[in-house]
Amino acid sequence: MDLSSWHYFLSLERDFERSINYVELTSRNGDTFSNEYAKLLLLIGSEVDVVAKTLCRALDPSSTASNIMHYRETITSAFQGMHEIEIDIPRYQMSVRPWGTWGLTEPTSPDWWKSYNSVKHDRVENFDQANLSNTVQSLAGLLALHLYLHRDDRHLQPYPELLAFAFPAFIVNGGNGKKLPGVN
Repeated sequence: MDLSSWHYFLSLERDFERSINYVELTSRNGDTFSNEYAKLLLLIGSEVDVVAKTLCRALDPSSTASNIMHYRETITSAFQGMHEIEIDIPRYQMSVRPWGTWGLTEPTSPDWWKSYNSVKHDRVENFDQANLSNTVQSLAGLLALHLYLHRDDRHLQPYPELLAFAFPAFIVNGGNGKKLPGVN
């Protein structure tokens, strides 16, 4: 399997991790916005689109899914608990549920996805949405998509530096770590 998008994710994660040198990763700083977060949010959101489309095609080669709610339909049909995935940030004793809104009675796009689109279409008016919280949520959402896309790749490496989901036990050993919600 082509791992170029995995390496691109790792590059985005490194860029986000560097931003922590200037703005501490804590909920108190969640609304802090900047040009760096705008850049990262736009890059990550674009990659979420690419990887979600790739995952949909891997699940259904005839898939024509082309937007976030189409992706939700295809992905959650295959992985019914996907919205429950929690991505850990061990260094900061945090966890993120980036796809939680997909499990609502009336599913919606995640707030970070709405912010990504707001910034993409009118950065001047919506610049404050390019913030720490939306950026970390989107990065966790991208990792979650990769975990589902590469769920059968037992040697997906290198591992992320900041974000975690039972690395390496789940990916390498397939064993005693967390299980991907909705994957049997």
